[in-house]
Amino acid sequence: MTAATSALGRELQLVHAAQWLYSVNGEPFVPGDGDPYAGLVRGFAEDTAPLHAALAERGPLWRSRLGPWVAGPAALSGRPDLAVTPAVPQAEPWLPAPERQRSAAARALAHRGGRGAVRAAAPELRRLTAGAVAGLAPGPADLITAVAAPLAATGYAALLGVAGDRHARFAAAVADTAPAVDALLCPQSLAATERAGAGIRALRELLAPSEHAEAGLVLAVAGTRAATDLLGETLRHLLDRPDAWSRLRTDPGHAAEAVRAATPAHGPWHLHPLTALAPLEAAGVRVEAGEQVTFVPGPGGTAPAPWAGPLVPAARAVAEEALRLLAARFPRIGPDGAPVRARRAPVTRRLVRLPALLGEEETR
Repeated sequence: MTAATSALGRELQLVHAAQWLYSVNGEPFVPGDGDPYAGLVRGFAEDTAPLHAALAERGPLWRSRLGPWVAGPAALSGRPDLAVTPAVPQAEPWLPAPERQRSAAARALAHRGGRGAVRAAAPELRRLTAGAVAGLAPGPADLITAVAAPLAATGYAALLGVAGDRHARFAAAVADTAPAVDALLCPQSLAATERAGAGIRALRELLAPSEHAEAGLVLAVAGTRAATDLLGETLRHLLDRPDAWSRLRTDPGHAAEAVRAATPAHGPWHLHPLTALAPLEAAGVRVEAGEQVTFVPGPGGTAPAPWAGPLVPAARAVAEEALRLLAARFPRIGPDGAPVRARRAPVTRRLVRLPALLGEEETR
């Protein structure tokens, strides 16, 4: 282990220890009501509703003992000057520099992941996804590791124009970056952090020859994450609804409605790690430039940052195309065990296991 790796491991441990400490104590080492934001970002709560209720009681904008401001959906109206930034140490950066997120990087992201790009790539997206779905076998399957994740990687390989002989490397690199979005707010294990860093470096190399490679990297890391989660949540929602699955077979246009119905109105992310690029006033509080702000969306709330919006069209298109083809390929789908969500995943709350039965015969 190198000195740099050892130092990174210590930093990750210290940040996660602080999250645990403040989540259970009123002050360091003093029993009392913990900081609900710390409890949320440490990523171990089975039920987050009590923590969200406690956040709301603190007001629309307040400072956590961990340091960041915590903003609810009513606090950040308009277009405040904010950028998406990590709140914990990273093994390898993958987001554009904060000052670029309001200009060139934002335009490139909207261009590469917007509706126009999705329409242009639709034939290739359909062709590659159909080939991937055709390779799936009936029977027991984990709908996350064997279905949603590889299909999302296939979809983004099509959208980003990855050469066919690089698809396997692209999919492997994307799999390595699975925790990268959550790692912006919650430290992962050192092994997972290093693996994600290696995946990001591999993606940067794979996408380097393309135009707007910076935006492509964001789409490869965060877009595939969003598409995997949208597809996974939709499949979870459909496992106990055979009539809805049958409707997908007779009405492929229902895929868009099914994806929307299974995901939150505020988009795929449950927390947004931001930094103020200029001073701002919100809810009677002044936030200085350079201070961290974690946005917590609620009903009707959207992220006031170049983050979820540009990612959603492509992620939905990938999830919808995969869902249509899966329903056409497998007449029946049913549960085969309990779903499992990742620990240390406060941003995505991602599924890591979704056991199911796929195939022609009646599911048990």
